[in-house]
Amino acid sequence: MKSKKLLILVLFLLLSFVFLSCAKAEKEAGGTDKTGAEAGDSQEEQKDSGEEKEAQAESTIIGMPHILLEEIGERHTDANYHYLYSIESTKLHLKDEGEEFNALRNAFEDYNKEVEDLYQKDFAELVNTANTSEEAKRNVANYLGNTPEVKTNSDVIRADKSIVSILNSKSIDYTGSGSEYQYYSVNFDSKSGKRLAFSDVVKDRDSFFALAEKRAQESAGTVVEFPLALVQSIKEKGDELTWTVNAEGVSLYSDIDLTGRSLKSPKVLTVYFDEGENIFVEEYTKTEEDYVIPLFDNMYLDLDVDGSGKREPVYLKKQEEEGMFYLDLSIVSGSRESGTVEGIDGTPYLLKKSGKYYIYLFKYEEDGITLLYRIDLSTMELKPEENWNVDLSTRESYRKDVDNIEYTHLLKENFTDAKGFCGAEDNGFLSTNTVEIDWLIDAEAYPKPNGNRYKISSNHVIQAIQDVPVQEVDTNGNVLKEGTIPAGSYLLLMYTDNSSYMDMRIIDEKYIDNVGNEDFSVFNLNDFSQFQYNGTCYRVPIERDTQNWTLKINGKDENELFRGMLYVG
Repeated sequence: MKSKKLLILVLFLLLSFVFLSCAKAEKEAGGTDKTGAEAGDSQEEQKDSGEEKEAQAESTIIGMPHILLEEIGERHTDANYHYLYSIESTKLHLKDEGEEFNALRNAFEDYNKEVEDLYQKDFAELVNTANTSEEAKRNVANYLGNTPEVKTNSDVIRADKSIVSILNSKSIDYTGSGSEYQYYSVNFDSKSGKRLAFSDVVKDRDSFFALAEKRAQESAGTVVEFPLALVQSIKEKGDELTWTVNAEGVSLYSDIDLTGRSLKSPKVLTVYFDEGENIFVEEYTKTEEDYVIPLFDNMYLDLDVDGSGKREPVYLKKQEEEGMFYLDLSIVSGSRESGTVEGIDGTPYLLKKSGKYYIYLFKYEEDGITLLYRIDLSTMELKPEENWNVDLSTRESYRKDVDNIEYTHLLKENFTDAKGFCGAEDNGFLSTNTVEIDWLIDAEAYPKPNGNRYKISSNHVIQAIQDVPVQEVDTNGNVLKEGTIPAGSYLLLMYTDNSSYMDMRIIDEKYIDNVGNEDFSVFNLNDFSQFQYNGTCYRVPIERDTQNWTLKINGKDENELFRGMLYVG
């Protein structure tokens, strides 16, 4: 009897173990002792949680948004080549950013539709005025005044992980007798793409304008004066005011003076983030450690350059000399002034790098050359001999004439990232070309090209007259094998090292406009998507004869092998 009871106990323990093991296995496989409905709810919760994590990952900003400005326009002439009217406008595009900027990209698409609608509205008004205004007709027929035009340009004031801030300038001249100027702004949240109102950034409006009025009073009698009455007028506009956000604060703009006269360069006043902790929404006061702020036209910034706690105005000074075509350009910081350089004009950018302030001054020359100067604001030293031949790149530049209408398209780079910028310079291989490469800025704010493989950004195309022996290379410039360019091939210039070679690809004739004549062919690319190419290129070796100003390829003059080259200057 005792052994039978022991056997029953053992069997009971074995069965209990089996049931427990099955329950454990079911739980590890995702099963549950809940009802089916409860199990489904649990799985949905897990799914929702996963989607939330994915959404959070997508909204995490890793890099910086880099903005491209697309300038589009058209100019109309009559049969006698009188300019009738012209129009120009600017759209916003993201460069090559990741999925975290999809919301911003979609916001730009919506904004660009508004730009296109306004373009068509302004164009209709131009045409109507040209046909009905006797003043406009007289100015056009007699070459008086200006060409009637409406021109809208955009400048990127800030573009980082928090905000994209754009200032638009618009010149309006319907009759050709003189322009009026308007400034307006648009601001986007970088993560959500939301179009921001002033109240989304400035949460204490009264305190903000109290500081703005104080700054206006302090500016009285200075070269950067912002009249108090203009601040009070702006205050009355509610959210319908012109404002931008830079890395130091929030700026207000006035495109009229106290008499109501239109200003080509607006008055600018900035209230700084460190002047009031509770005035601004914190999200938009957070900036990168290093940053860039443009100082267009008459813009200036009050900076504490030496760490003394006192802000002083920093700006570009332009001095005209009687009888001189050039301007004397210098940088002013408080009571100190740098040395001068001569140029047609210049655009300064404030650069904060490794805790110090610098000015990058792009100076424009009469011959189309742009030189970059670096000024350390702690010393105010401007060395005329220390410069770099580089400008911000225009990635695409295209002009086309159709039935007395000249259509233009430009796609421009911007300088908003303290790590560097996309720079451009001229190249004289097989045409006068514009080439671009990324420039890096080191810890002491010195710029340098990132490598020596320059990308061609101008739209010249040439044609092979005869078979040309060359090397075939991949998209990175690595040599693959020997090859031949067949005679008659149309060739799009792609890459160069600016010293010894030109890499090019063959394209179809349908992508080319011949804008030359019977005696001289000039081939222009009409589809910039042809630059988006990762296939094999042909490397043409270049030898420059500096004495005779000629180029030789495999010992032959370039004109023996190719036609369609166009040199300027």
